[in-house]
Amino acid sequence: MQERRQYVRLNIPLEISYAVQGEKTPLHKTVTKNISPNGARFILERDLPKGTIVEMEVKIPTRPEAIRVKAKVIWTKKQSGPDEQNYDAGLEFIQISEENKNDFFQYFCNLMYDQFKKIE
Repeated sequence: MQERRQYVRLNIPLEISYAVQGEKTPLHKTVTKNISPNGARFILERDLPKGTIVEMEVKIPTRPEAIRVKAKVIWTKKQSGPDEQNYDAGLEFIQISEENKNDFFQYFCNLMYDQFKKIE
């Protein structure tokens, strides 16, 4: 099976808040399982169809305020065991606000650099 990801995913738990675009529900809060500059994996409270657009706020430790991101659901999978009411999901980032792009990508560059330094 060929890997399709453009970037390495980092197993970093970042706080996020999300809502389905167009819905008037309160923001849901969760933590990433892994994240990269172009996507994230985290737990959803309900199944969302592939292609659903989600508006997110991602908290990174280098900024006092969250970074606003729009993402598209790529896949979901119902969890088993004690978390069987939740869904594991993979989302692709499709839009990051211009004022936040540099901080967002710089954060990941620094993390990847730190990871490579540990390998040496």
